[in-house]
Amino acid sequence: MISTRRKPFPIGQSTGVTLPGSMKISDEVSMAASDRLVIIDTTGEVPEDKLLQFYIQYVEPAFQNWWLSQKQASSKRGGFRTMQAGAPAPAKAVKQPKPTIVKPETQIQPVVCPRCAGQISWNLDQGLEGVCPYCGLFLRLTPGQEGGK
Repeated sequence: MISTRRKPFPIGQSTGVTLPGSMKISDEVSMAASDRLVIIDTTGEVPEDKLLQFYIQYVEPAFQNWWLSQKQASSKRGGFRTMQAGAPAPAKAVKQPKPTIVKPETQIQPVVCPRCAGQISWNLDQGLEGVCPYCGLFLRLTPGQEGGK
């Protein structure tokens, strides 16, 4: 595994970043990206549409969940951090929703949101459709998933 920091450089209308020489890099690479993260298959074996599907389903939700927790943890520590001139103000941590108190006699199913990876205690007594309390994604529990079946 490699962890490095690189300075981007302009190339026409695009921006380039050099990859470490120790990496195996083919003639073509596959990549998927958002406006913040990039995932690259340097062998080019994974088709870009499959890599994008993997990125959307697994990488982006996990990253958002992790990054929000990091920002919340740093805001709880207290103290002051020096800001560089011209740097944007740090984003405020997202306020965690208050947990819903559920009576023990209700049927509760643990569900993980596919967008943000938020863990939800799904109350089956209220139906099979609902909204993720963390990111607002509409969710529908399909028959066979409820009750651990």
